[in-house]
Amino acid sequence: MKRTLTLIVMLGLFVFTQNAFAQRVAASPLVTVKQMIGTTEMELVYSRPSLDGRDVNKMVNSLNKGVWRTGADTNTIIGFDKDVTLGGKALKAGRYSLWTVPGDKEWKVIINSITDKWGTAYDNTGDVLSFMAPVTKTSNNVETFVINLTDFDKNSKDKGNIELAWGNLSVKFPVKVNN
Repeated sequence: MKRTLTLIVMLGLFVFTQNAFAQRVAASPLVTVKQMIGTTEMELVYSRPSLDGRDVNKMVNSLNKGVWRTGADTNTIIGFDKDVTLGGKALKAGRYSLWTVPGDKEWKVIINSITDKWGTAYDNTGDVLSFMAPVTKTSNNVETFVINLTDFDKNSKDKGNIELAWGNLSVKFPVKVNN
């Protein structure tokens, strides 16, 4: 009886440890953010690459004139459950992919209706709108790429900025909801 119990415990530990070692930590973790802006829900789904000792300015310069998926792995998704104004342009409620074309002084932000692409498979036939957003250099050093809602207007509660931050770079563009 004792041997059987010991064998069962050992077998259980073996299976547990195999599962534990089989779990792989993603190099660019996937994050989902849901944020209310007034009565409108914004959703962001994106993978967060890390600098890992790389220079963000060199990486961005290598992307100049090229379209970036604005994250890692699959498309970065941005969605709104009501119509909004993004970068000063009207955008219908829905889910979209977010792409950027990095530059030294400003980035082109592209909102695209095609949301099922992997990697850098950008298809401009789905472009819904685009606009330019200024890039600033900050004293912060953001190791892992992040997209945040910043500068939220606590009085009107209907606007803020979406910020793309990585390394010492920050790109902000306005979002305003139609409550």
